[in-house]
Amino acid sequence: MPALLALSCPQCSAPLPRAARWRTVECAYCGATVVRGEETVRREDFRAALRRAQQAHEGGRRLLQWRGAHYRVLAPLGRGEHAEVLLAERLGALPERVTLKLALDDRGAKALAREAAALGALQSLDVAGAAYFTRRLPQPIGTGLAEGWSEQAREALALRHPTGFWGSLEAVRRNHAQGIDPRHAVWIWRRMLEVLAFVHDAGWCHGALAPEHALVHPRDHGVLLIGWSQARPHADRAMAARDLQQSAWTLRALLHGTADGAAPGLGPRTPGPLATLLHECSENTGACDRLGARGIEAALSDAARAAFGAPQFVHFEPVPPPGT
Repeated sequence: MPALLALSCPQCSAPLPRAARWRTVECAYCGATVVRGEETVRREDFRAALRRAQQAHEGGRRLLQWRGAHYRVLAPLGRGEHAEVLLAERLGALPERVTLKLALDDRGAKALAREAAALGALQSLDVAGAAYFTRRLPQPIGTGLAEGWSEQAREALALRHPTGFWGSLEAVRRNHAQGIDPRHAVWIWRRMLEVLAFVHDAGWCHGALAPEHALVHPRDHGVLLIGWSQARPHADRAMAARDLQQSAWTLRALLHGTADGAAPGLGPRTPGPLATLLHECSENTGACDRLGARGIEAALSDAARAAFGAPQFVHFEPVPPPGT
């Protein structure tokens, strides 16, 4: 009879799924990331190494605890209506960077719970394109009480920290007083529309699109939609159209910049075809309903070609060089 192999977590001894034999998995009990290897490591040696790693990282920065693990806070990322957002790193032999959202009050805790539920449901979708697009949505790790950052424990939502993202489109808007180059508005809007098309096809809506709810990846021309606490399943066409209208207003804000306090215009440098499409989609919900995300994306491609010619990659600077 062949020998039986028991797969257990080296940190808490909990059983691991069969998939641990051929790929990296996360322990369902303690959250440890377990990597398959050819060498067997004794549990006592692993735990001794874990203690050394924790001690080596404990100096110089504040620590907090979440779901039995210690995290070193690397930097504050922002503060919204419901939560304080931190960049943190889990201490241990297998460190992992996470985005921690700490609720400000009971309303914030409820908002984080809604966001966690929505993101969990979106990550569980089994529809066409899910394998690709779920990786372009925030990936929740879980919720639970965080201790050590404030006098009292606070409800927290942990998300896998997306690498390479610079900051929000709101920060981009503040840095470009005269508005961004309209060529960048094309790829930013297109990235938003691609994700919205997938989400809407799956019956969901975002519900709160705004410049502060989108992160930008300058090098790869990527956009990550965040802030999903108002997301809803079983969304009707009106809800989807509202998402699309909000995406158009987000682009208007980027093109308008901060030159004055007026409502976002279309930007003085925005060419006619793009300005026409933005005006129609931001002012007319019916147009958004009629076109849908894919229809707007197709119209955007036509407008961009009419205004700028064949597509080309243009380097993006979220912070413009001095003197520009």
